[in-house]
Amino acid sequence: MKYVYALILAAPLLAQTTLPGGSIPVPLPPVQQQTFTSGMVGFATGQTARLNVFNMNSLPSTASLAGALTPANCTIEMQFFDNKGASVGQSTVPSFAPGVSAVLDLPRANVTSETAARAEIRAVVIINPTPTPVESPAPVGNCAVLTTLEIFDAAGSTVALTSDFRPVMPSLFAVIAPGPLK
Repeated sequence: MKYVYALILAAPLLAQTTLPGGSIPVPLPPVQQQTFTSGMVGFATGQTARLNVFNMNSLPSTASLAGALTPANCTIEMQFFDNKGASVGQSTVPSFAPGVSAVLDLPRANVTSETAARAEIRAVVIINPTPTPVESPAPVGNCAVLTTLEIFDAAGSTVALTSDFRPVMPSLFAVIAPGPLK
């Protein structure tokens, strides 16, 4: 019986884990795939669509303690889709570091699924996409990204710009049973 009381009194002390200086470590959330999409945008002959992605994770401080957690790199996949949902451009950045940006350009001439001078496209950014068996999986971490989609002409002048990207949520469907609710 006395061992039970000792265990009850010692349990909170055994459960407490602190780092030097008394700080309590905060567990990192698990790394998850996230997908963001723009709306449809149009661009015409002689124009180029550019998808810009910036990793907003903070850069590690040079004065950080040895062994302190630093923001991990992540993997991003940038894609363009036409108005029929077909992929018309794609690029993967396997070790996307904090404070770095990446771009994917799509000239109007590369969208061959539409014959009109004007084509409709949308951009998609996937953070930590599922690796394929032929890829060597790079270590991934959680990333916060800022994404813009711009359309510029042959002279390099931006004619349209959007930063309105929305998260693509997994489909949530409920099963509705026939009959009245009780």
